[in-house]
Amino acid sequence: MLKRVLFCLLAVMMVGSVITSGVFASESTPQNGSFPQGYDPNSQLNSPQYQQKLLRANNVSSNISPSADILKRSLDLGTSGEYREPNEAAYVNYCGPASTRAALRARMPASEIPSLDSVGQCENIDPNWGVYMTSVTSCLNFYLNSTFYWNGAASGATQLADWVKSDVLQNYAVVTGIYTVEIVGWYAPVYHIVTLYGYDFTYSSSADKQINYIDTASVMAGYTGSYFNKVDLSWLWDRVSQNNAQAW
Repeated sequence: MLKRVLFCLLAVMMVGSVITSGVFASESTPQNGSFPQGYDPNSQLNSPQYQQKLLRANNVSSNISPSADILKRSLDLGTSGEYREPNEAAYVNYCGPASTRAALRARMPASEIPSLDSVGQCENIDPNWGVYMTSVTSCLNFYLNSTFYWNGAASGATQLADWVKSDVLQNYAVVTGIYTVEIVGWYAPVYHIVTLYGYDFTYSSSADKQINYIDTASVMAGYTGSYFNKVDLSWLWDRVSQNNAQAW
């Protein structure tokens, strides 16, 4: 009987080590949702196409009236939990592929969204820690047969808001890295990836502006919170800035 108890305890410890490996920020090398070491997203500034995208985002922010309906918009990305990670140990670091699938829903019928495993393969996932944001960007473009998405590291809350607004108004979602410190539903801070799909900028201050995002993490990954979320822009930026990489 004692041997059986000891065996069960050992099994639980082994499963726990699998679940947490590569999930907790202190153990994640490299960081899930980050850019590869040595990659500089500013290298894209030499591209005329990227300059055009930046210019459009800036114009969307500056050339609107307070009463314009584009101050509040969100995309239809399916039903609650539709692209959540399976609640299995093997998928606890699949937030990148899962968030990619949610973003694809803005542009594709649900029946055409590739499987989670297929997106994971496209993004060269390492189940021990996750994916790089550069892989998310390239796979979004691959599945959409487009050059719409670029890698970015927002300079602050204002630029992140401009990017979300510009993309959502063109019916594209933004995928971003995030650090889950003090997020309701997360039992520990982790490097993570979520999908930004809407905004409410009715108020001018970043403390009052709102961003909609999808969190695809499972209970086994450490998340018991909501799938659809709406939070203050300034609050979101505090967490995005600690894992600052976007596919936008």
